[in-house]
Amino acid sequence: MKFIKFVFSVIESINEYTAKFYGLLILALVLVMVVEVVRRYGFNEPIMGIQDVDCAYFGAFYTMAAAYALRVGQHVRVDVIWSMFSPRKRAIIDLITFPVFALFLGGLLYAGWVFGMNSTWIAGIGWNLEVDQSHLRLPLYPLKWSLFIGSVMLTAQALIKLVRDLTLGATGRELI
Repeated sequence: MKFIKFVFSVIESINEYTAKFYGLLILALVLVMVVEVVRRYGFNEPIMGIQDVDCAYFGAFYTMAAAYALRVGQHVRVDVIWSMFSPRKRAIIDLITFPVFALFLGGLLYAGWVFGMNSTWIAGIGWNLEVDQSHLRLPLYPLKWSLFIGSVMLTAQALIKLVRDLTLGATGRELI
């Protein structure tokens, strides 16, 4: 039992620090967007292609923080209804809905792997590190791999939640 708690602690610590790191990067990206808006509307000198890159980076950052959002319960749900249930009933509802979540995770893992591989490797040719098509030539392959890495982190956190929900649903006691 101590080993399981240790593994859970390590995974959750990685998820937490990753989310905090990417949270700081989001602040930097917001600053880049502010500079772009000032250049575009204040000086009529936009940075071509930066909006597409901003969207891609924001998506990657959110994906990398998804596991932490699951850990702290900040994912989407109807709190008005959810608050009426006891913690044990919430765990049972989560167990019932887990197969749907697992299908979503499977699709996310598959898509992340395909995006990552397609951005770094071309069959028959070899390495091909994808960059954006603007004059900036910013790398896109780390962003596409972040979908897969974030999905792995989210899957690990989902499995921890599954074990905790199974324990709470079966015994009525929380596994810390």
